[in-house]
Amino acid sequence: MENLNKLYNITLDIKSIIYKSGFKKNDVRKAYFENLFTIINEFYTGKVFFKIAQEIKAGKIKFDESILPFKKHILRIYEIADHPLLANGYHNDLNRKLFTDSFTNFETTISLCFEQIIKDDDISAIVKDINSKTLRLTQDLNDDQKQELLNELKKNTFVPLSRKFRYLAKLGEKKYPSDSKADLEFIEFCSKLRNCVSHSAGYYKGKDFEYEFDGIKFIFKNGEFLEMKGNNSYVFIKINERLTNVINYLNVCLLHIDFIQYPDDNF
Repeated sequence: MENLNKLYNITLDIKSIIYKSGFKKNDVRKAYFENLFTIINEFYTGKVFFKIAQEIKAGKIKFDESILPFKKHILRIYEIADHPLLANGYHNDLNRKLFTDSFTNFETTISLCFEQIIKDDDISAIVKDINSKTLRLTQDLNDDQKQELLNELKKNTFVPLSRKFRYLAKLGEKKYPSDSKADLEFIEFCSKLRNCVSHSAGYYKGKDFEYEFDGIKFIFKNGEFLEMKGNNSYVFIKINERLTNVINYLNVCLLHIDFIQYPDDNF
C-alpha cells in the first residue's frame, strides 16, 4: 500500500505542476507534464488493479449474487495475482509501457522545442557537420547546386536526440543547472533501452554496453537479450523522474522563449 500511496502522490504533484506552470496553454513545455500525468496515472491504476486482484485472491473482496454473470471475468482478475507467470508478465508490461511512453514524451518534447527554436544558420551548420563526408564529395558543384543539395539535406537529415539536447542546453542566459555530460549519457542509455525493448522485444543488436542506474545494471550484449541485474521494482519510475528532471533543466535554458507550440491533436 505504501508504494501505491507514493504513486498517488506523484500524480498529485504533477497536477500541481500543471496548474502552477507559467507556460501558456498548448505550450510544449506544459504539454510535457499533461502527457506525463496520463502516463503515470495509467501506471498507478495498473498497480491498483493488481492490488485488487490480490485482495480478491485473499478473500478480502467478496461479491454478491448480482456479479455471477461476470464470474469468469472476475476469476481471470484473480488469476493475475495467483499465477507467477501472469503476475510477472503483468508487471513487465506495466514497466515497459511506462518507460516507452515516458521516453516518447521526453523525445517528442525535445524535438518540438529544437525544431521551433533553432535558427536557420544553426541547423545548416548541424546538417553540414552530420553530412560532412557527402559535402566533401560534392565540392565541384556550383553554388546553386550546393544550396539545392543543402536544402535537400535539411529535409532528410536525421538529427540525433543527443545533438538536439546539446543545442537546447546551451541556449539562454542561464546555464544548464546540472551535469550536461552525465545527462547526455543517460539520454543515450535511454535511447538504447527504448530501441531494445520497443523494437526488438528485448533482443539487442549492437556494440556491447553497460549502464548502472539506481541499483540496476543494464547489460546490452550483441545478439543477446537485455539483462538487468539488481533489485529495484520501481526503477522505471526513477528513470521517468530523471527524464523529467532533464526537461526541467532544459526549461531553465528556454525561459527566454515565450511560447513553443504543441501540435493540435484535434481533440
